Amino acid sequence: MLPPRKRILFVDDNPVLVRVYASVLQDESHRWEVRSATSGEQALDLMAEAPFDVVVTDLRMPQMSGTELMVKTRALYPRTSRIILSGIRDQAEIARSLGGTHQFIPKPVELETLRDALGRVCSLDNFLMDENLKTLVGRFDALPSFPALYLEVMNELGDPEPSIVRIAETVAQDPAMTATMLRIVNSVAFGLARRISNTLEAIQYLGTGTMRSLVLSVHIFSSFQRNVAGFSMDQFERHALRCARLARALMQSQGADDAAADDAYLAGMLHDIGKLLLATSLPDQYRKAAAHAVAHGVPLGVAETEVFGATHAGVGAYLLGLWGLPAVLVEAVAFHHTPSRSELRTFGPLAAVHVANVLDGEQSPPLRYLPVSELDGDYLAALKVEDQLENWRELNRTLSTQPIPSS
Repeated sequence: MLPPRKRILFVDDNPVLVRVYASVLQDESHRWEVRSATSGEQALDLMAEAPFDVVVTDLRMPQMSGTELMVKTRALYPRTSRIILSGIRDQAEIARSLGGTHQFIPKPVELETLRDALGRVCSLDNFLMDENLKTLVGRFDALPSFPALYLEVMNELGDPEPSIVRIAETVAQDPAMTATMLRIVNSVAFGLARRISNTLEAIQYLGTGTMRSLVLSVHIFSSFQRNVAGFSMDQFERHALRCARLARALMQSQGADDAAADDAYLAGMLHDIGKLLLATSLPDQYRKAAAHAVAHGVPLGVAETEVFGATHAGVGAYLLGLWGLPAVLVEAVAFHHTPSRSELRTFGPLAAVHVANVLDGEQSPPLRYLPVSELDGDYLAALKVEDQLENWRELNRTLSTQPIPSS
């Protein structure tokens, strides 16, 4: 029996483009049911008749913009995946619409890129809608709130003329964030000749991409108590920083642009966030899962499935999905142990975080008594990068000589 078709709604005030987008999926009518609208108002009318799995909209349209449509869609139909198509000149407005959108695709768009994006979003949606995962998350007393500081920083970065001074002033309002940023920038890893003592200089050295990642991840880490029996927060944070640093370096080694490398860094910081949720919300069961992994010599994810019915990767991705973070980040967290479950077949943040997590585990196991995760050889072969593993291990060894700042 075939799975139900995914319902896709294309929205663009140019009817010709709508037909072109729809043509991308016409050869696979068994997988997709495609509808179209030429305005935000018409799109909302169609959504009111029957729910859609994905809405793909242009950014700039008369009457109702794509940003406004995405905000309304998120409020009315939170399970609908949301994609915006935008020209590069609209990047400031894209940043401002971060809270309402799962993924941005620049225009002009390659039709194969659009097809791949839809496939990835739908496969990710299937993963996150798993009943066992939703039941597990429902057992938590509370989930971390989306950090207001992150939105403030992103809004400033989205300004046509963003000001590093204003960003520094915003970050300086959070003492924990300021302390962490200064600790990291003053670590030996950055090799500075003198000590940095203020947020403005720290941001100038770190760059806005790294700073964006730290604002989000440090907020999340600080939302949890540090003293959890059987769980080392310090070890967790150091592993996250090492993975983030290596994931970004791997992307750069593949010729990725700064934005993709920054996405890999952020995904590396957040890839194990589900462990924090499990260890602090259900500590007894988490210790039971760790003991099961040790006793049976299986990866932690396998043991988590036995105990919880879902894994820390799924829990972390579920949280980021609730926050409406871009699909590329949610995907990297969801599949960092099982990348073959993704439809992505190019080297991106998912592959970088998968490799970084395993290589760091080989050299510095996050919990030395747990079995080390294994590389997905079939996935790397599909990406045609399996011959680069030794170079990547050497890169990791080089990075490992640069100390990670301690808490």
